[in-house]
Amino acid sequence: MRWSETGRWNGKVTSRPLPECDPSIDALSDDDRATLVSVWHARAATERRVADSFTLVSHALRELNAAADLIALSDRAIDDEHRHAELSRYVASRYAGKELDYPPLLPFSAPKHTQASDELRHTLHVLGQCAFNETIASAFLEACCEHANAPLAKAACRELLSDEIDHARIGWAQLAASPPVVRNQIVAWLPSLANANLRMWRESPRKYPSRELFAGHGAPSEPVIAGALATAFRELIIPGFEHLGMPTGALHTWMDAECVAKSPVKITEHRLQ
Repeated sequence: MRWSETGRWNGKVTSRPLPECDPSIDALSDDDRATLVSVWHARAATERRVADSFTLVSHALRELNAAADLIALSDRAIDDEHRHAELSRYVASRYAGKELDYPPLLPFSAPKHTQASDELRHTLHVLGQCAFNETIASAFLEACCEHANAPLAKAACRELLSDEIDHARIGWAQLAASPPVVRNQIVAWLPSLANANLRMWRESPRKYPSRELFAGHGAPSEPVIAGALATAFRELIIPGFEHLGMPTGALHTWMDAECVAKSPVKITEHRLQ
């Protein structure tokens, strides 16, 4: 796996050098180190799959005749996600005390949205990945940064966050540029998009116990993650749609039922058609 030498940091994985020494890793027990290896190695697999998702986003933006700077940012996001995979693999290797291979590729399946027109389907692909998923990822990584105190993990989470914020902007910028008729069509899809993304985040495998120790190494507890997800919807996503003048009543109703009343329980089924 290789990211572009002409990418965001001219071939470097991060904008700033990562700490070469982290005594907090050496102080871990073998079992705790193994847990954190699995956390960061799984993160590498997830980041690699997101690169495939952004390939779909870049295609959708071209089909929508989106602004050239948005297409360029989406193309860069593909490269960014490959760097994220390498960064996460590197962190896992530091915890393991040896060089690890990349984890097996995770399958990527694009949402079909069979009931949508071509233009709407392309727009939904951009919104689902960027306005929803990357905005949620930004809130999650902000929580990781807030709780992390291990030098390497904190630096890595900070680097991941700096890119995810830009990736989220792709969706919001494209939505702002979409014609009113498309925005009106999107409104009915918002709860399904929200539910699909929340389900994905809640169902992500996390086998580590909720301990302050792991939070300090970039693996926050389930309550912290649940709070970050709710914050993403309440303070970022819903206000973003409202800023663009889009009705969010159904989204508020969905959030009260899924993010507030049921957090963090199993989500009801709202299958995307």
